[in-house]
Amino acid sequence: MIRARLALALTLTSALTLTLGACRPSVAPDCPTPDCKPEARPLPAAAEPGVDERFFEAASRLLDDYLDAYPLRAVALGLHKYDGRIRDASSEGLADEAARLRVALDELRSFDPAELSARARVERAALISTFDGELFGLEVRREPWTNPMFYMSGLELTAYISRDYAPLATRAKAIGAAARAGVTHLDHAAQNLEDYLPRTFVETALLQVRGTIRFVEVDVPAAMAGLSAADHAELDAALGALADALRGYEALLVERERSATDDFALGPERYVEMLARTQGIELDLPTLERIAAADLERNLALVEQTARELDPRKSVAELMAQVGADKPEVDQVLAEAASQTADTRQFVVERGLVTIPSEGPDPVAQVEVVETPAFMRWNSAFLDGAGPFEESSLPSFYYISPPDPAWPEDAQLAYIPSRTDLLFITVHEVWPGHFLHGLHVGVNESHILRALWNFTTGEGWAHYAEEMMWEQGLSEDPQVRLGQLQNALLRDVRFVAALGLHTRGMTIEAATELFQTQAFQDPVNARQQAVRGTFDPMYLGYTLGKLIILDLREDWLAGQRAAGAEPDLRRFHDELLGHAAAPLPAIREAMLGPGAGPMLE
Repeated sequence: MIRARLALALTLTSALTLTLGACRPSVAPDCPTPDCKPEARPLPAAAEPGVDERFFEAASRLLDDYLDAYPLRAVALGLHKYDGRIRDASSEGLADEAARLRVALDELRSFDPAELSARARVERAALISTFDGELFGLEVRREPWTNPMFYMSGLELTAYISRDYAPLATRAKAIGAAARAGVTHLDHAAQNLEDYLPRTFVETALLQVRGTIRFVEVDVPAAMAGLSAADHAELDAALGALADALRGYEALLVERERSATDDFALGPERYVEMLARTQGIELDLPTLERIAAADLERNLALVEQTARELDPRKSVAELMAQVGADKPEVDQVLAEAASQTADTRQFVVERGLVTIPSEGPDPVAQVEVVETPAFMRWNSAFLDGAGPFEESSLPSFYYISPPDPAWPEDAQLAYIPSRTDLLFITVHEVWPGHFLHGLHVGVNESHILRALWNFTTGEGWAHYAEEMMWEQGLSEDPQVRLGQLQNALLRDVRFVAALGLHTRGMTIEAATELFQTQAFQDPVNARQQAVRGTFDPMYLGYTLGKLIILDLREDWLAGQRAAGAEPDLRRFHDELLGHAAAPLPAIREAMLGPGAGPMLE
């Protein structure tokens, strides 16, 4: 679980912005035995002559068009020819984008999956869910007209200062161009946003705006301190204009706050449609409610059982508080995270859980554990991975944020994660979670799959990794088990709350109580989690993705046993990650075949 104040957590990115945390490794595996290799890399047998070739031409062209329309996504991938550009959010630009997406979807759907190779089928599914997800956001959720956070996600400048991918002056030129475009971008926001907006959307956007003003006025100039006087003057002018535009946007949102509503819910039909169109997951609402309740009940029972083993004289709440109070000293958090990173990596290698592709001539793939730069401290701990298309080898960072020394002492202590919390953050973010997933994305031979990231697949894998690492013996300490289970309960309650808030009329207050009583969250974090659910209806994806992967694992291993093969967890993980972050239903079909059957029955 990643704890953070909501104001910081949402300063620079909206909850639904795609985060691409891959790095750029080479192909040499790091294995405990010399003969292990990922299983999903070879191309399948050729399909009907000419069909795949026509598909790959169309898919590459459509991906290029997509990145041209969403340049910040391209920059995050490491494609720096898009530097300095931002999305066209004018009413005309949005209409053109919706039309382009519809045409692209028609072209992709014109290819019969039965005539395509296995790889092409997965690429087709990945492109369709990406494009249809964007169209859903435009035409169903109507984000440019109803969500002021939409415009803040278009002003992301962090990629230009977090890594030295180019000379400082080159990156400063890109920042200046993006800042100048940002002024027009915020003009479009004022023209597009409706008068009556959901209250939590406006309140959260105001937090983002105020944080971004400081970022633009303080953090970016500090990061660009080595520029020449002329370059600095040019950049300062662009940043000053953007800061003025942000203050104008802040004033607009303060005005909108007066007329804000509580109308945030998608509704049952649109919620199910969202899953189908953005994730490729077709499950009805009763099924979603059933599996959410079942996993919550399962983990609550495990908490009760573990608590009795730990100390039968104390209540679950007391023991959860006890585990949460076991924290490293403030000046030891970074060292604790670095130690956990090394230990979890070693555990993955020793147990042979999954292949680790390496980076560079060193056969050991590394991620740097460092203190978060001041301008990026929106989360207590998180991975910032280099893009898979970077032309030079750049580091990936596992950032650990110290508490602000200006805060009261009790607030500083509350911000520090417990040892067990930090351990499963490390598992989720690094080994074998997002960082390792990114390594596999980076060696995938499909440039289409390297460029696309599905939320439920990415977060599902990282959350699955937490449970899998406990299953495989990461620790036998019941306190560690309680820490793992509390993270699972947090994601379970997100699942339940997302369905309640968007399909059953649940209030924010009721969702807050759920997080306190069922996930053992403190009142402040419980409220933040509930508020997040109003604008991030996909935050069920952590648990939903984990459950789909567990279901796939059971079916895949059963198939191996039926074929007379020895069940091989490493091979399962390699094959799963060999499909990068494609939608899970497409991965399921690729791994089990066309007769895979439905998920989660």
